[in-house]
Amino acid sequence: MYNKMQVERDYYWGNEQVATQAFFGGYINFMILFFPITSFLLIPSVQGTTIITVLSAFLLAILMAIPAGDRKWLFFKDLAIFFAVIIAFSVISQFLNLAFHVKLDRNLVLVNRGGLHNNFFRASHFTQSAYLVVAFIIYLFVKYYANRSVVSFVFWGIRLLCFYGLYEWIFYLATGTSGDFMMNRKFGDLDASLTQTATIGGFNMIRMKGYTGEPSMFTFTTFPFYVLSYPLKRTFDRWLLLCCLILTVSTTAYAAMILFHLAWFFYKKKYKQIVLVLGAIVIILGVLQLDAFKDKADAIYDFVFGGKLSKESESGRQRSSYVVDHFEYWMQLNPLSQLFGIGFGYVRSTDFISTILVNNGLFGFFVFSFFMLKHLWAKITDVDLRFCYVIGLILLYFIMMGSVPEFAYPSLWIYLALGLVFSETLIQSPKYEE
Repeated sequence: MYNKMQVERDYYWGNEQVATQAFFGGYINFMILFFPITSFLLIPSVQGTTIITVLSAFLLAILMAIPAGDRKWLFFKDLAIFFAVIIAFSVISQFLNLAFHVKLDRNLVLVNRGGLHNNFFRASHFTQSAYLVVAFIIYLFVKYYANRSVVSFVFWGIRLLCFYGLYEWIFYLATGTSGDFMMNRKFGDLDASLTQTATIGGFNMIRMKGYTGEPSMFTFTTFPFYVLSYPLKRTFDRWLLLCCLILTVSTTAYAAMILFHLAWFFYKKKYKQIVLVLGAIVIILGVLQLDAFKDKADAIYDFVFGGKLSKESESGRQRSSYVVDHFEYWMQLNPLSQLFGIGFGYVRSTDFISTILVNNGLFGFFVFSFFMLKHLWAKITDVDLRFCYVIGLILLYFIMMGSVPEFAYPSLWIYLALGLVFSETLIQSPKYEE
């Protein structure tokens, strides 16, 4: 009698787990459609209420209410470890601030500009930590509850972003003004969405940003998925993303695309194509030296590369000065604060490496780098997919460290989790193949 009841109970809970997994998988797929939207808030007066953030909060409440299971236990185990790490960093950094009388500098780009004298548990320490927690929860949902069907929804989210960006680009050409009707987010008195223009050879256009905020954020959001479009054989998405990345007129986007294509061609042993591409580049460069094209070619180079490399552009000078200021500040800290930082969320430079060194110190930099780069060893059986995932992650890491300090963008955490969705190391529900 006991064995019969046990079997029936196991059968019941097995069906419950299957139903739960199906519900969570579908919910996550829907949620993922909105992951690129970062300049629109459901509640404009409350920072952080992006669509994916609110949806993930509802899903977390549902997860807490359902019966325990293996996935739920693993989910909350990872979340507990994560909380332990950030609390440890928080307590240590704030203790050091008091013990060594750490002072803030006016040259720092503080998340909250007011109150330079306040170095103990600043408000931004809590708000920025909250953003990081939400991003990690999204990562855990994709890691433990998504299946391969999520890939299609990721790319549909990217498509919607690109379509909106192309609409903005065409609207600006037609009217000379921004057609952005979604942005309602502000940081202080500043809009979260920055409309940037480029004038090249007399042609004035808006730089592609969609609803990510600015061109560099658009690159950060879309580039790794452009890389994945190759092994996943998503031809439409590949060309759509290539077009949009070109329209960012972003040094970061162009450099990342060049490095990826070189790596891809060498990996596929397409040496003939490499020679043909290099030959085409030489021919194009030769044509551009003709008087009819030289001015436009020089304008493109100066805008994208020349001005920033020579630090003559305002963007190049500003970025360089911020990096130098934050590194100099970190160097003059006491040795323990150099190891643990002055507090997460205190500063936000234009690059992540100097940002994290000041906020979390050298130890924080290594902890974050280890967590991010450990996904390089995800056991993806498809060799082409594994190669592109690894290259995309490496380039994403350097893009982040060098030019985009956005630690809480959902795109980063979704990409990290996809390596585990593709992997055979986790028990996934049946995989969806297009």
